[in-house]
Amino acid sequence: MKGLKIAGPKQGGKSTTMSMFKRIFWGLGAATLTYVVVPKMRKMAKPVVNKGMDNIKNMAEKGKQTIENYKSRCENELNDMTIDTSLGQVKIHNDIISNKINTLQEMVNKLQNEINQLKNGNI
Repeated sequence: MKGLKIAGPKQGGKSTTMSMFKRIFWGLGAATLTYVVVPKMRKMAKPVVNKGMDNIKNMAEKGKQTIENYKSRCENELNDMTIDTSLGQVKIHNDIISNKINTLQEMVNKLQNEINQLKNGNI
């Protein structure tokens, strides 16, 4: 069969063993490179990771402060609204009470006038 030749026309008969040695050599080279480079890469990556984590923590803290500021602003607005409504109610009650006081004062004045008239008329 022509399609199943293991050795190519350019390599001669030693192509399979050379190919295996090349693969083993490249594999060992990659393993050695990984063994040497990975610890250095980890050392180099550690500050970058720490800086990223610090940035994430700072962003989370800023977000937390923003939400707290928003909540306090909303609470202050609600307190102002309740104070405004309670001041309005106090003004309404104040007006009602002052009207009652005025009517009572008028009645007292009328009664004093009647008493004075009765005293002057009977004496």
